[in-house]
Formats: sequence, structure tokens, C-alpha cells
Amino acid sequence: MATDPYLKSFRPGEGFPSGVEYRWSDGSSKETVSVSAPVYIEKVLHWIAEQINDETKFPDDEDESEALRVFQTPQFAALCGQIFRRLFRAYGIIYSSFFGTLEALGMAPHLNTCFKHFMFFCTEFGLLPEREIEPLEVLVKPIRKQYYSAKPSASSLVFSKGSID
Repeated sequence: MATDPYLKSFRPGEGFPSGVEYRWSDGSSKETVSVSAPVYIEKVLHWIAEQINDETKFPDDEDESEALRVFQTPQFAALCGQIFRRLFRAYGIIYSSFFGTLEALGMAPHLNTCFKHFMFFCTEFGLLPEREIEPLEVLVKPIRKQYYSAKPSASSLVFSKGSID
């Protein structure tokens, strides 16, 4: 991003979905900073990489018991939620500020497929609060409808022949 003049043309607070400004906080302080949308995405991706590469937060598989202990903590669940919220915001920025460019490059179908799978996963595991979804509701609503219509209901999982004893 550092050398792209178009991305550098965004001012702090610009490039976000309509009516929204995502402010940056790295978690070390409660203070948030106004940044441009491209800077926000850059910071999100860097922050996520730092979290995933931190073995105290995402232990490797060599010590399975330690990994299971960490993965079952409320702190791990909260961190994963924060990662997914920030990724959703990055999608919001991409759709609101860069979709036309991606469409012109023939990349929109790929973005749409990635977003659909991302939303299916987030919906399945309840990773996004409703207030986060509002800026992209017009995109999210049909995806959720498709997800719920394709998901088997509990009543359809009843065995059709005999019983299990």
C-alpha cells in the first residue's frame, strides 16, 4: 500500500461503508485512532498475523494438551471473535470502496464466493454480533437465507429405518 497513490489518497475516516467509520485500536490502550480504510485493512491483516503467530495465543500442535487448554479458554473465544469482526469489517471496506475495481478486473465472483463462505462460517458459529452486520445487511441477508435454507433441520436428522439401541 505504501507506494499506491490511489490508496494513499484516502484520508482518515474515508473509504468505509456508508454511515460507518471503523477506528483502529491495537488493544494496548483504550484509545482509538481514525485511519483511512486502506490503512485499516493493512492494520487488521498485520494484527491478525501477529495474533496467529503468537504461540501463547495459538499454540502449535506439538503440545496437544497445552493447545487444547488454550483453545478452551474464554480469552481464546474472545480473540477469535475479534479476528472475525475485524475481517468482516475488511470485507465491508472492500465492498464499499473497491468492488467496482474488482468487478472490472473480473475478480468479483471470487470475492463473492469468499465472502459467502466466510458468512456461512460466521453464521454457523455465531461469530458476528448483529450490530456489526448492519453496514452490509443488503449482502448478508440473502447469504444467511441461503445458509438457513440449505442447513438440515434437527427434525430432518431423524433416522428413517429402525432405532438405535
